[in-house]
Amino acid sequence: MHNNFHILVSRFIIMLPEETIDYNIRKTWYNITKMYNRTANEYMGSTSLAMILLNIDMFEGTPSTQLGPIMGMEATSLSRSLNKLEKIGVIQRKPDPNDKRKSIIHLTKVGIKRRELAKKIVLDFNDSIFNSFTKQEIEIFFKILNKINNIIKKKSKR
Repeated sequence: MHNNFHILVSRFIIMLPEETIDYNIRKTWYNITKMYNRTANEYMGSTSLAMILLNIDMFEGTPSTQLGPIMGMEATSLSRSLNKLEKIGVIQRKPDPNDKRKSIIHLTKVGIKRRELAKKIVLDFNDSIFNSFTKQEIEIFFKILNKINNIIKKKSKR
């Protein structure tokens, strides 16, 4: 038992950041965000604003209360982002017909155009990734991500 602990401690001490899962996921996400932000800055300010547009139903709109969990955003950050999007004219808030305390977020005509642009950029990036790997490699990648997310869920329940 003592030897296993020593090996574990030694491994942790000499482990380089590049050898950790979280470092590689963060670095990859940072690079993806940077790539998306180059285009998003031109049209609406940031990747997160573009991602909000992609998560708004084009026809029915989306309740603002659903966007936070979908986006993984806190209510205050989401509210600030929605205010920015409303200010630049890409969304419109309408009262929820079933609950006047809530609002449904709808895309404006400009918002629909920006959403289509964001969708094209995401799909183009995905195509370049899918064309760079075999179907089997992509399947393994998604299986690994699912396992990582399941491990995180289990650890969060403790």
